[in-house]
Amino acid sequence: MPVLQGDWLKSLALECGADDAGLVDIDRDAMAPQRAEIFQHYPWTKTLLSYVVRMSREPIRSTARSVANLEFHHAGDRVDEVGCRVVRRLEEIGVRAVNPSMGFPMEMGRFPDAAVWVVSHKPVAVAAGLGHMGIHRNVIHPRFGNFILLGTVLIEADVTAYDKPLDYNPCLGCRLCVAACPVGAIAPDGGFNFSACFTHNYREFMGGFTDWIEQVADSRNGRDYRRRVSEPETASMWQSLSHGADYKAAYCMAVCPAGEDVIGPYLADRKRHVHEVVKPLQDKPEPVYVVKGSDAEVYARKKWKNKTVKPVGNALRPRTIDGLLNMMPFVFQPNQSRGLSATYHFMFTGDERREATVVIRDRIVHVEDGHVGVADLQVTADSRSWLGFLAKERSLVWALVRRKIRLKGPPRLLVAFGKCFPSPGIRHERVPILPQPSKMQAKLTPYRQNDAATGKIKWQGALTVSEIIDVARHVKTFRLVNPDGGPIPFDYLPGQFLSLDIEPWSIPTRRSYTIASTPTWRDRIEITVKREEHGLASRWLHDELKPGDSLKLLAPNGNFVFTGSEAESIVLIGGGVGITPLMSVVRYLSERRWPGEIYLILSFRKPSDYIFRDEIDLLQSRNPRLEVRVSMTDPKGEVWSGPTGRIDKAFLQDAVPNIPARTVHVCGPPPMMDAIKVALIELGVPKTRIKTEAFGTVRRDPSAKVPGSGAAGGHVYFQRSQVDVPVPVGATVLDAADAAEVHIESACRSGTCGLCSVKLVSGQVHMAVDEALTEEEKTDGYILACQAEIEADVEIDA
Repeated sequence: MPVLQGDWLKSLALECGADDAGLVDIDRDAMAPQRAEIFQHYPWTKTLLSYVVRMSREPIRSTARSVANLEFHHAGDRVDEVGCRVVRRLEEIGVRAVNPSMGFPMEMGRFPDAAVWVVSHKPVAVAAGLGHMGIHRNVIHPRFGNFILLGTVLIEADVTAYDKPLDYNPCLGCRLCVAACPVGAIAPDGGFNFSACFTHNYREFMGGFTDWIEQVADSRNGRDYRRRVSEPETASMWQSLSHGADYKAAYCMAVCPAGEDVIGPYLADRKRHVHEVVKPLQDKPEPVYVVKGSDAEVYARKKWKNKTVKPVGNALRPRTIDGLLNMMPFVFQPNQSRGLSATYHFMFTGDERREATVVIRDRIVHVEDGHVGVADLQVTADSRSWLGFLAKERSLVWALVRRKIRLKGPPRLLVAFGKCFPSPGIRHERVPILPQPSKMQAKLTPYRQNDAATGKIKWQGALTVSEIIDVARHVKTFRLVNPDGGPIPFDYLPGQFLSLDIEPWSIPTRRSYTIASTPTWRDRIEITVKREEHGLASRWLHDELKPGDSLKLLAPNGNFVFTGSEAESIVLIGGGVGITPLMSVVRYLSERRWPGEIYLILSFRKPSDYIFRDEIDLLQSRNPRLEVRVSMTDPKGEVWSGPTGRIDKAFLQDAVPNIPARTVHVCGPPPMMDAIKVALIELGVPKTRIKTEAFGTVRRDPSAKVPGSGAAGGHVYFQRSQVDVPVPVGATVLDAADAAEVHIESACRSGTCGLCSVKLVSGQVHMAVDEALTEEEKTDGYILACQAEIEADVEIDA
């Protein structure tokens, strides 16, 4: 079989009607979840040609969904036609190829227990460099945005060159898709409720159609049927049967402004975009289909006054134990599991013998084969009886009496388990026809964010501790390397930080630490940490971590950066361990031989606290443009001949000539920074030239109770979680969220990392620190939950 020219093959796709194309080899890691399925049907596959077809934007945005669905159907037909043309051209030159459908038909013999598609187009498109998954789980093309449909051609031949994924995500993170979704399926933090989306948007596809048939069959007469299904619903189902299944919403695609060809009007007038595109969809009177007892039902009933919420079935009833375990993460309802923390051991007997562990904790479900850990509830069940119970075709009481289901542990945990996986009752008895098996690996795709400073996707993974170095009293440097060898697997800018995901003494914790090393060191990164007496993470790092250990982290983060392109000189002022981001800058500028003047102004308590002292002396001897001034606030008992006292206006005026003309970066405890900012402003430095980053936090231990005055400053209503709680005076929104078990992403708890940014829907708050927010985010109403203290009742989008 000849090797095909990659450029020629992509040009062929465009010639056949595609708008863009990319190539992926079947052996790539990204293809692993579906490689076995593809090989089962087409074992000769070597190359996957991924291509996109543009859709017109305005039809998709229309509140007249018939117009939107016409565009969906038309573009879908074009995708399939492009695939057929490519296959035909390849066959003419003797190359085997096949094009699975863009959507339907699919392998319905597997429904609902397994994936019904032969090829999952989205992962192929991402691997081919045609875009990345947005927070709404649609692929966003860098130019066309999410107004695309995808196709794939499987090809027998190798090609000369393959494409790589984009190194950035076109998703803006604007969360308009979150606001537009009728059933709350899209969470601001990237979470996705599959069953909510499937039940409503795909109401007239296989699941909703099955429910409709059951309504027809179970109705006593025509009048009874009309009580269950209205005339417009019957007409809509007829239309889907005759002209192609219609999407009920897809509003997430309609409102998305990402993509070079799409973003212009949004950037020019964001309010107009919301008014003309988002709000009409929100205001449209329409039925919203939900499963009774689901998160979507709670969300829709609270959110929409102009939409009619209607409980229905969705046919997501597994008929095999394999299907049950595969389906659990997709039908799990996080908010219904609030307060539940339990491990379930299942032993299935009878037709299908299987052992499994289901852990529900922190509104997350984990499913594993076999029995893992200590069970809070053990369930031994005949597989047919259990599946019948879940489908509400069999009585739990009957099964317990007949010993078809046996429990060991509190029965209330079984009730709580059922709430997490709500399903509608059965309409009629079914003849069991088992689904055909599939080798497709079901996997939820995580949302990948961009780092604002670098414009690249944040890297998430594990690095290995190669060395731990004592650098000052109670201060250690932790050197991290790639466990596979080679360079650090992400780029960062001097002054940025990373976030560690650790479990000190079995307490899940996220903490942020500045990267003190320079980006020019590609073989390692370093964080320098002071051991705090009451610091949960810092004590664990100092006392427990050892070389060879692995650390999970997310990087890079932060905009407290200086690369030399921002100004012709820089003044770096640090207190204590606040030197770490400044050290990254000094190392970077020195190694790059930056021609500008660098003024490094430092303050420590004692000489033994002087971090990086020897290295700073060495850098100063090698870099004539580096001027260093250091003061000790309390050097008693140690040798020190230099300046003493705190950094003040006089000290700065003496240390830095013409300081009003310079850019200044300040890092240290908030009281120190506040004093220095006042001094700088009095010296004539414009506020726009002063950049600050705080370190330290009042409460570092997430297990510690929030101190309260006893008096409530007001109430906070967490909109998405449907939780209303009082907030003690002096407590923050994040404190209230922790107490109410409402998840808000966080790390530093000092206003530095910005991970806890949430949108303030209504009310007023005040924040001691807000530098982690951009001016645009502040304008859009975002706050830092770890800093925000309420002034009266507020509403938060969380």
